[in-house]
Amino acid sequence: MLSSPYCPRCRSIRVVKSGHHHGKQRWLCKRCRYQFTVTPTADEASRPKVRAAVTLYGHGLSFRSVARLLATSAQSVIRWVSEYVDTHCSKPAPQGAVVIEVDEMWHYRGSKANKLWIWTAFDRATGRLVDWECGERDRATFARLLDRLRRWSPRLVCTDEYAVYEQGLAVGRHYAGKDQTVAPERTHGRLRHWLARFRRRTCVVSRSTEMVDRSIALAAHLHINRDADPSFCHLPLAAA
Repeated sequence: MLSSPYCPRCRSIRVVKSGHHHGKQRWLCKRCRYQFTVTPTADEASRPKVRAAVTLYGHGLSFRSVARLLATSAQSVIRWVSEYVDTHCSKPAPQGAVVIEVDEMWHYRGSKANKLWIWTAFDRATGRLVDWECGERDRATFARLLDRLRRWSPRLVCTDEYAVYEQGLAVGRHYAGKDQTVAPERTHGRLRHWLARFRRRTCVVSRSTEMVDRSIALAAHLHINRDADPSFCHLPLAAA
């Protein structure tokens, strides 16, 4: 007998059956009204189709495009990507950094009037994306990121001249100037190339902050920090 899963969006167990989609049981969350298909089994992440979905999404295709190519549903692709990121794409553990570069980029949820700001922090010596935070372009969002960055014990933090940085960073350990944030700005431009959701002129927009956070984690895993096995960037096609 099929047991009721939990909602992947709000984690509520108040879910009911809501028809079928592509032959799979669909569920409806009574708390947030989100519809989703049945939670996969534990060994599903090793299936070639799941791996292909993560690879294709991580290299610029939208969830719907991936679903069409793999003859599945967009909800399944979202679920596979979410589970892969939650399992394999954790943020780097603090190791100490001499100089950290911080910058922010904007994304939108549903419409350009509903902006989401993504704050990123890079270790200058290695070029790795060491942390990030999604939220508003305000002091509170930067404070959340800064609290975690202190574990890296940076001697200097380089930013642009946005006033929030001046308010949160100590004098003598902060350099403000666009000339020292070239690398983060270049990476932000590449993010819009790597992932479909970050392209400004596209219908691939996100209304979920959690999925934006996971997308950044996947981009870091595949492209920026290159923590993934090189073979993961190749589609798992069957031998001819």
